[in-house]
Amino acid sequence: MPDFWDWASRTIAATQQTLEQAAQVAQDAVQGAADTVSRGVTDAAAWVAGDPAAQPLDLTALPEAQRAAFYGALFAMAAADGTINKDELQQIFTLIDLDGVSAGGRRAIQGYIVQPPRLLDTLQALSLGDEVLRYRLMVDLVDVAWANDLVAPEQRYALEVAGRELRITAAQLAAIEQFVGQLRRLRERGIDDSYAAAATKQAAASLAAVGVPLAAVYLSGSVIGLSAAGITSGLAALGLGLGMVPGIGVAILVGTGIYLGVSRMLDAGGPAQLRAAAERKATLANRNLQETISLLSEHVQQLQRAGSDAETTRELSQRLRALQQILAKRQRQAGTA
Repeated sequence: MPDFWDWASRTIAATQQTLEQAAQVAQDAVQGAADTVSRGVTDAAAWVAGDPAAQPLDLTALPEAQRAAFYGALFAMAAADGTINKDELQQIFTLIDLDGVSAGGRRAIQGYIVQPPRLLDTLQALSLGDEVLRYRLMVDLVDVAWANDLVAPEQRYALEVAGRELRITAAQLAAIEQFVGQLRRLRERGIDDSYAAAATKQAAASLAAVGVPLAAVYLSGSVIGLSAAGITSGLAALGLGLGMVPGIGVAILVGTGIYLGVSRMLDAGGPAQLRAAAERKATLANRNLQETISLLSEHVQQLQRAGSDAETTRELSQRLRALQQILAKRQRQAGTA
């Protein structure tokens, strides 16, 4: 796939060059530490007052090259230990949204299922970006690393590399892992409403205390993975009720509608516009999965016909079966919605 790798290398290089041109000279370590503490106090105060310190990140609004680097980093984290399992793929494809991406960009991002990019390349392409983008990427990388409740030594090292490249301290990484773990426990226990609000509030306080901008977690995989009621309660605990930021409430409902089924989110009398948007997003998400399955299936067949590299063929076949199961589950959910 020479055209794919040529596109990927050129887009990541272009992104890095643009970001480097826009970057300012970094402050010294002492000032940086002071800013971290100051931001933590500001974010904590904003959280208590119910006023977000920054706008939530919309990944679909990023330049295409940055979106490719962001999603590539997720695949790279999953593959850091030499394999990508179903839980990791489930988490990654919960986050990927290719709406508005060109045909070449779609194929490049979908091609990461065959061979993920180097983690360091993707991190360097985003390391000089907006702080909410950097922290959001770290949150989602942690979510992928913990997808199967076990972080391999190679993934632990990859998280440390990501923290260094994205300028995230050890204390901040620990708080992010605590946040992700807390919301994962909420998902597993199926608890929402008041308990979700209290638990999310506690985890968010730890983030704010070490200077992690809360805007970085509003639409992260951890939050989207909650139940509908849990999302509402969790966002309220973060100081962001549905409708408090224009369009964000709709974005949450639409995003969740992809995975929970539209009618489970909206009763028969729900807003027609929101229902249509959720259905469109669900269609696009399943289309992305189907295209990725087709690309991977073709690659596996080529390896099988060549009769070489049995280990690679076995690994890619496992990824293929996992994607097929994920798609089938989503289709069943849509059918019973």
